Amino acid sequence: MRFNQIATYCSSLACATLLSVSFGAQAKSDDNKVNIWNWSDYIAEDTVSNFTKETGLATNYVLFDSNELVEARLLSGSTGFDAIMMTSYYVPRLAKAGALDKIDKSKLSHYQDLDPKRMELLATVDENNDYAIPYTEISLGIGYNTKKIEEIFGPGAKIDSWEFLFNKENAAKLKQCGIGVLDSPVEVISAVQHFLKKNPNSDRRSEYAQTQELLTSFAKNVAYFHSSRYINDLASGDICVAIGYSGDILQANDRAVAAQRDYNIEYVFPKEGSLLWFDCWIMPKNAAHAANGLKWIDYLLKGDVASSISNEIRYILPVQTAIDKLDPALKANPSVNLSPELLDKAYFPKAPTARISKIHNQIWNSMKLNSTSPEEEEGTGWD
Repeated sequence: MRFNQIATYCSSLACATLLSVSFGAQAKSDDNKVNIWNWSDYIAEDTVSNFTKETGLATNYVLFDSNELVEARLLSGSTGFDAIMMTSYYVPRLAKAGALDKIDKSKLSHYQDLDPKRMELLATVDENNDYAIPYTEISLGIGYNTKKIEEIFGPGAKIDSWEFLFNKENAAKLKQCGIGVLDSPVEVISAVQHFLKKNPNSDRRSEYAQTQELLTSFAKNVAYFHSSRYINDLASGDICVAIGYSGDILQANDRAVAAQRDYNIEYVFPKEGSLLWFDCWIMPKNAAHAANGLKWIDYLLKGDVASSISNEIRYILPVQTAIDKLDPALKANPSVNLSPELLDKAYFPKAPTARISKIHNQIWNSMKLNSTSPEEEEGTGWD
């Protein structure tokens, strides 16, 4: 069984003992360990074991399932971890709250291999790149079943834009084969605001009126809103279109290929632009084994390590020495390895204020309520 399948059930430090047995149980010194906190299914199968072999560090690799959980632990002042994964737009407020230590870049021998353009983007939320090291590059886009789209819209048809997806006639046709949407108000609403050329970070409720109207109309054709279900459903053919994360949709295609389906799942970064952000490694304040946390981060910046992770989880790590070692299909996909033109159209999100989050949640809840008739509510799959 794969390590991350074993670890899927671990979401707290209580699991650290179990995981350290698998990775470096021979270590005796308390200084010879490192505690890592990450999302599930977000590393190559052999990354942790190879790190332990190379460094001799006992590695407690523990999983979580929400940014909110991690943020709460960080703000409490005691996480028990030495390197933690965090979405880029959470970094500024955590740094401001004094929950993070600055990254000692002098300890990262591969720091110079990070892509300069991506580091400039990250610096818009993490000034001087003080507190975060980018791990994966994530975008929000459209995944679709190539065969079913051609059956509905004709030979050679493809979805390459938000305009195509949100068109009322097109959405009604796609309803017959199933549409799944990521259940994330901040990301979906920000993407639609960007598409409509509205300020995604506005705190004025009136500036979201067009977005609410568009989403409410579109939602009438949506099978469900869920943060992960669309991966398997795209792969199995239970739905034909999804709004979701880039790597998730590429994973859906891998599963379809493995199951020998007679179709592919295509991922597209819409030509009008969309959201782009990073999941980043951060250092919690006063980590017990900070030097070892930095060793973990530096290890992931090695070209061969970064490429092996990208090839398995299907998210690009912005390490220049890794690009040439990528799976050719991944490297050649302009919607994943974003071209300069698409990169210029991307919106790099900032952390929403409490007021903006309230607006997003009001729109999201209203959208779901007003797009479903009472007799349709039961069994909609809106989790």
